[in-house]
Amino acid sequence: MHYVSRIDESSARAPALYTEHTTGFRRSGYVHHNMGSVHMGVGVCYLAPGGTIEPHLHSFEESFYILEGNVAARIGQKTHQLAAGNFGLIRTGVTHAWRNESGRPVRWLEMQAPQPRPAEYGRDTFFVNGDAPPAENDGLVGHFDESQLPVPGGASQMEGFNPTTGVAIKMFVDRSFGAIHQSLFLIQYMPGAKIDTHDHTFEESYLIVHGRVRATADGKTYDLGPGDVIWTSVGCIHSFANLGNEPVRWIETQAPLPPAKEVFRFERDWLQFDKVSV
Repeated sequence: MHYVSRIDESSARAPALYTEHTTGFRRSGYVHHNMGSVHMGVGVCYLAPGGTIEPHLHSFEESFYILEGNVAARIGQKTHQLAAGNFGLIRTGVTHAWRNESGRPVRWLEMQAPQPRPAEYGRDTFFVNGDAPPAENDGLVGHFDESQLPVPGGASQMEGFNPTTGVAIKMFVDRSFGAIHQSLFLIQYMPGAKIDTHDHTFEESYLIVHGRVRATADGKTYDLGPGDVIWTSVGCIHSFANLGNEPVRWIETQAPLPPAKEVFRFERDWLQFDKVSV
């Protein structure tokens, strides 16, 4: 199973639970239970100049990647001044709040796992009105810049993934960063780079941020560019190829957290057994 969509800011809305606790906040979800996902919730958040999200906590883990603008995020007892390229992990039960003190809008990718519950099913987000329980930590925050992309032929940053020609992965949030339920990272395909058909024991989502890529999922092919999104379920056979003349990049999420081994199941590795002797 898979699902292809496109980020549409005009359709972004404040989640019902947030309306009385935020100003200038909207969210456009692109992975949720309505389209078949059971492990993750992913979307792009928008916070207008002067906008705020009051202190709250979740019974799930949350990670983020700042796409545009500057924002102050209070995570636990510490306030972080974040800009485009910053990423972070907010552990389960840690209180956090957002404030846009700049004169420009802010956008960030937000990844949640386990998948948030539908509003009609049960609560898993709680606004605390300043009466937050003590935080176990002040959040984990990092920053990405071009120099951090692995050099061609260098070791892979992803557990269980052997370097592939023309493919570079920069991990943001994973097991080594402290995550329990998810991973978040940037991947780049140079012109001509491709990865063979494969599947996983976890879900994945991909937000294209630069260039174009040929994606194949469940035998269907799509040409995707900036703002396009594709989600693949557990067991969805998929592949990617950069057929253009410029690099393609996307922000990828995975949940549950991939195993340390046997992360990929490539079709090519099992072709030798396809011919059964009679």
